[in-house]
Amino acid sequence: MKKNLKLIGLLFIAALVFNSCEKEQDLNESQNTTKEVQQTPEQDVSFDGKTAKSAAALAAGTAGARTITLQTNTLSCPGGLCTSYGVWSSGLYTVWFQMRFNSGFYWSRGGKCGYGILIGDQNTGGDPGWDGNGGSARFMWYCPNGSNSAKGSGAYLQPYVYYKDQPGQYGNDFGKKYYIQEGVTYNCQISVKLNTGSNTDGYVKYYVNGTEILNQKIRWVTNDSKRNVNAVSLHTFRGGSQEYWKAPVTSSIYYPSASWDAL
Repeated sequence: MKKNLKLIGLLFIAALVFNSCEKEQDLNESQNTTKEVQQTPEQDVSFDGKTAKSAAALAAGTAGARTITLQTNTLSCPGGLCTSYGVWSSGLYTVWFQMRFNSGFYWSRGGKCGYGILIGDQNTGGDPGWDGNGGSARFMWYCPNGSNSAKGSGAYLQPYVYYKDQPGQYGNDFGKKYYIQEGVTYNCQISVKLNTGSNTDGYVKYYVNGTEILNQKIRWVTNDSKRNVNAVSLHTFRGGSQEYWKAPVTSSIYYPSASWDAL
């Protein structure tokens, strides 16, 4: 009976919902995001075949089609959506999704977009992963000549990565970019492999429409207790914190589908 109760406890999923604000370039961010599914794993549990199969299933997930509207003259999560899905992996993890900036999209300066992978303390928003306790891998779009008074042109997707050895306070884009247009659907993928110990033997990989835009060896964390992928994020909002990241009109991003799994 005790063994059964312990296994049931392992598979229990608690749903949490709460708000978050993103910080980029001096905007304060709460590290909490809306948790659509939260999994709490137990330690030191012997897995039988049935339990292992159930735990593996909980590491995977899918999401249906959704459109997210970015509100006028707003930044961060209140102007769009920040949500996440609880998962669990201590090795490899991949998220795949489709994304389309709808016709007439007002680029402005840029913002966060798409599904991403959160690790350990889920560092984002100007909270660098220098303490070795967490990190994240997300996409952002950027438009160098866009502003709150100019739609801009030449927009591109870029990686946005927080990790132990990141060179600055904000996410590292590694100088990579993939030019995009409104009204076009893009197939995107992010894959991470966690490092071991204090070694730089993990990696992060980004793909858009089958083109590899980043393949980087990386040291995510140095704290063994934080060495886990624990959420898949969906962050979609403008910002940055300065006024020129805002937009005077609404725009929307369409996500036809998404899936994620520990591989």
